[in-house]
Amino acid sequence: MELLHIFFLKFLQFGAGAAFLYAYLEIIRPGSGNRILVLIMTLTGTILLRYSWYLQDDLLEFPYLFIFLHTSVLFVGPLIYTYIRSFLETEEESPKERLIRYGLHFSPVLLFAVFESAYFSQDSSDLKTQVLQGAKEFRLDWAHLGSFLASIQVSVYSLFCLYLYHKVSRRYEMYELKLVWLVLLLPVFANTFIGTAYFLKNKYLFDLGASLICVMILLLFLVRERHPGFFSEISEVIQNAKYQNTPLLTKEIEAANAKLKELLEIKYLYRDSELRLVDLAAELGLNLHQTSRYLNEVHKMNFYELINRYRVEEACKRLKEEPDSSVLDIAFAVGFNSKSTFHSQFVKFMGMSPATYRKDGRSLK
Repeated sequence: MELLHIFFLKFLQFGAGAAFLYAYLEIIRPGSGNRILVLIMTLTGTILLRYSWYLQDDLLEFPYLFIFLHTSVLFVGPLIYTYIRSFLETEEESPKERLIRYGLHFSPVLLFAVFESAYFSQDSSDLKTQVLQGAKEFRLDWAHLGSFLASIQVSVYSLFCLYLYHKVSRRYEMYELKLVWLVLLLPVFANTFIGTAYFLKNKYLFDLGASLICVMILLLFLVRERHPGFFSEISEVIQNAKYQNTPLLTKEIEAANAKLKELLEIKYLYRDSELRLVDLAAELGLNLHQTSRYLNEVHKMNFYELINRYRVEEACKRLKEEPDSSVLDIAFAVGFNSKSTFHSQFVKFMGMSPATYRKDGRSLK
């Protein structure tokens, strides 16, 4: 069993590293990095790292390693809510209304920070004694209460975000990605195990709960790889529904058609792997909602479908005309940022893999 515990310990450290890596990748993503997601992953990484320290008896001798641990856990719940809500927003709010709504969610975090500051400001020897005793036996004290509340809070927020995602998906008749369900359910199980383990002082149950958070991070990498524009597409669907009555004049459509043809067929704008709907809207001289409606009504495709169609179309030509170029080189050249995304989109439009097409070319569907 001790070997299993060591394995889980290493897995937690690996998960912490993966969380930091995810945050870094989000930071360096040109023009599209989400600061809330960066903060969530950074906090998750520090939490996992300190969980691994908590499971090492020798590190319990240094209680200040765990300062603001409960506050960090408590911070994650409202951040997840804010992140999910930013994509599923269905109502316009003034800055004041937004501040009041989100401020209420984050106020307990500030309260916890004050209490935790007071707790860690006591005499260092007393603090060390309390931390060591708290790690070995259940005590009805602030630390145990904080752990319980933090575990409950993250679970409640995860379930609420799942409910919100399901509700909006049904309202706008969107496909519900099962990976998102799993990502939002894992924190519920993880914190249930961690909270129970903290009270029972069962390190193996704690190992299991913390490891589920690591699994969640790995699943986020999977969502990022296979569905890079998933949440952006959700926002687009919602905005299309909200602004379905936004008028587009005939002359605006004609101007947009000419400009779009120039951007995609002369300037090859789709080759930019970081191209977003907001970028295209700026080039077309339309607002975001008009652009979404224009693409859906005039071209019968959403932004990602249109851009990926052009990318696949050029890839088809290159696969035939550049036999010495690898499939991956062609994928990057036409604007895809991963081989798996290129493969899935190519199969979607062509009904076959790029390698098969190279041997037996057909026209685009």
